Amino acid sequence: MLQRLALLFAVALAVSQAQTAPVVPYDSTMALRVTVDGTIDNEDGQEYPATYVDKASGLTVHWGFDDSLIYVGLETKGRGWMAIGFGSALMHESNMLIGYYTDDSTEVVNQTGVNYTHANSPQSDSVIREAEIEYDDETGITTMEFAYPLQFPAVSGHAIPGLVPGDTYDVILAQNAKDVSLAAKHSNKSAIKVKLADNPKLKKQE
Repeated sequence: MLQRLALLFAVALAVSQAQTAPVVPYDSTMALRVTVDGTIDNEDGQEYPATYVDKASGLTVHWGFDDSLIYVGLETKGRGWMAIGFGSALMHESNMLIGYYTDDSTEVVNQTGVNYTHANSPQSDSVIREAEIEYDDETGITTMEFAYPLQFPAVSGHAIPGLVPGDTYDVILAQNAKDVSLAAKHSNKSAIKVKLADNPKLKKQE
């Protein structure tokens, strides 16, 4: 009896998690609606088709994808580094986009998680189509935006080769709101399940 109740609880929990997984919408006009400039501009309508607020990491994520690229905007209070990683619930084998802002320098890099650390992937930075990170003195918000291929670069170490519409993936979110050193440990992090919406064009071809 107890085993049956435990099984029912596990199934119910899995269903609940699947139902609450944030969805990244498909929008064929992403290249037109999103300007990758380090600012989320919603004055004339939402720049991104969906927004997810992650309380555990302290990051707000704006996102959407088209036929070839995923567009992401990350926001946080403070000045430090922030990151999103695709394909793994842990840092290990996660395909990560990490950025920081200072008055003297800014950087958005593509790295691969290796055990409990991360390192630049060979040639992977050149795969980032667009990227900007800015800090707003009035609001105290740092914003990182980028466009990245759904098909990941052919480098070793990634848990998955890319993102396929209709599938669900592990995503990690992390930041250190006070330290811009990419070697500094995160102060907040979370691991979530994220679903890419179906691409209607691909559905018609099936």
